[in-house]
Amino acid sequence: MKTYLRGHVITRGDVWEALSAWSSGESGRKNSHRMAEEYGSDGALVDEIYAEVRGRSLMFRPIRRYKRTEPVNGKVRVIGISSIKQQVCDYLVCTLLKPLFDAKIGFYQVACVKGKGQGLCRTALRKWVRDSKYHVKLDIRQCYPSMSHDVVMRMYRRYVGSGDVLYVIESILGTYSRGLEIGSYFSMMTMQLVISFIYHYVEGLHKTRRGRRVRLFGHQIWHMDDALLTGDDKRDLRAVARAVERFTAMLGLSIKPWKVARTSDVEPLDLGGWVVRRDRVTMREGTFLRGTRAFARFGKMPNEGNARRCVSYWGWFVNGDNETALARRGIPRTFARARRLISRHTVGTIGKATP
Repeated sequence: MKTYLRGHVITRGDVWEALSAWSSGESGRKNSHRMAEEYGSDGALVDEIYAEVRGRSLMFRPIRRYKRTEPVNGKVRVIGISSIKQQVCDYLVCTLLKPLFDAKIGFYQVACVKGKGQGLCRTALRKWVRDSKYHVKLDIRQCYPSMSHDVVMRMYRRYVGSGDVLYVIESILGTYSRGLEIGSYFSMMTMQLVISFIYHYVEGLHKTRRGRRVRLFGHQIWHMDDALLTGDDKRDLRAVARAVERFTAMLGLSIKPWKVARTSDVEPLDLGGWVVRRDRVTMREGTFLRGTRAFARFGKMPNEGNARRCVSYWGWFVNGDNETALARRGIPRTFARARRLISRHTVGTIGKATP
């Protein structure tokens, strides 16, 4: 077993690198204006974090939480907004532990990894749907709030050999009321790391047939805490799902009710917002409705906010088999107008995907 960051001592350079990564990310772009108000300068924040890590006196402001209702399924989630200082410490830990994440997170854990995401999910499902007779979808119940701090720390202590990094991790976890915090970069990567153990456990599931090891499934892919497994044998897939239930229980997690389904137009592959049948790929109905409404809203009120919302849905339309809907609703023309409006308010352009 490899130990990462053995004896590593956090330096000012590490904190500066984390601050740079945070500033270039979505959180930094949204909250950069708070830096001067709360700390005066970047250097002041870096010095404060470094001194508190060295003195083992790291303190964070309380996390502000609010309830958000998911527009697709109506679920109510509690989202946490942490202080800038805690966000930078999230990036500090995750930047230093990137070699661990790269080594452990599976290739088909498509969320949270730059260059993968819903694009790889769509590509993989489109390829697999033709050679998969059956599939089963597994969903971890309340993955973030159910994640035990003891399980998380036991995992990190097993692989991380830096007292400084472990101290920062414990300090971050100490601010969470229960489980992991939705909206935290550290929580997102930690959740992916925990799920990677399930991913690699599934990879090893097999049976012996005529003296040979035969894998119990065809393919597996995870998007956040949702998994889709395909195969040609219904009984084998059922055995895999039961094995996953037992393994996740050891981690203090549970799987929602599931069933093994025959892959067809009636029960297609459905993961990451995509619905994949043998002859076409479409977005989920809820996403389609919200996307078309965003384009219609921009047509009535062509302001910057509506334009940005319009552009955010373009990838869904252009990457699915939606040519008829695109042409009938005039979505390419509306997208071009929205992009031109945004370009007048910002420096540069927004890609080259012109219709």
